[in-house]
Amino acid sequence: MSEKTAGALCDVPGGSIWYEVLNAGAPGTPVVTVHGGPGTPHGYLRSLADLLPGHPVVVYDQLGCGRSTRPADPGLWHLERFVDELDALIAALGLERFHLLGHSFGTMIACDFALRGGPRRPDRLVLVSPVLNVRKYEDDMRNLLFRLPPDTAQAFTDAMRTGRYDTPAFAEASIDFAERHMCRTEWPDELLDATVGSATDVRDAMWGPTEFRLTGNLRTYDRTAQLAELGPETLFLCGEHDFVPPRACQAYARAVPGAEAVVIPGASHMPHVEAPELFAKELLSRIADFDCNAAGQK
Repeated sequence: MSEKTAGALCDVPGGSIWYEVLNAGAPGTPVVTVHGGPGTPHGYLRSLADLLPGHPVVVYDQLGCGRSTRPADPGLWHLERFVDELDALIAALGLERFHLLGHSFGTMIACDFALRGGPRRPDRLVLVSPVLNVRKYEDDMRNLLFRLPPDTAQAFTDAMRTGRYDTPAFAEASIDFAERHMCRTEWPDELLDATVGSATDVRDAMWGPTEFRLTGNLRTYDRTAQLAELGPETLFLCGEHDFVPPRACQAYARAVPGAEAVVIPGASHMPHVEAPELFAKELLSRIADFDCNAAGQK
């Protein structure tokens, strides 16, 4: 991979996206990352390059957020276009072999990309904090709501009942929830900036203003019936305290013959930030095994 690919724009359906190749020139198979959100820029994933020093790491801002163009066309905010966007980026980079890592909402994009098949199939598919069945996700979130401190749970319940998400009580509850289930360690600047810089128009169109009730166009998303098509190269990963609970991550893995599920102790929704050494160990061992097996088959 050329070192000249860093910090560039790529034409995609609906506009142009900004991308960068970190560790350009490293000898390993490139790792293409897909950030969450919807509408949260890629910055919180940049530390993956430090955890994977032997691999080029591709990061990008999805259309509508970060340094990518921000068209005022709500018709663009649907999942298929985001999958087309990823396909266009991989094609533009000329990647014949690559690993694909999606996080949170990005697991939907990565999963649907892999399910398409075709010539650009990832060597290893890594789904971190996966959300692949929204109805099950909402059930898990309701169960989690009942386990939150009473004041926090009440603030979320009141916001969903009234439609008011701009109150001090909702803001305080959101911080409490994030410190328990989003990232349990000190938040690095990259994560803070990505959170503050989220594109709310994209988020609201596809997801909604709260994690506890989806009102956007992803509310019917469910790929559980197709998971067996992903293959044994799939790795599911989440944190012990993730709001995508370990039981959900493990259930997804059981649906894919030969797949693995890894739960990072003590971590939540940002295991690569909260437990970077363990996250890197688990991820690198699977990538290395796959790369060695692939090399032996040549």
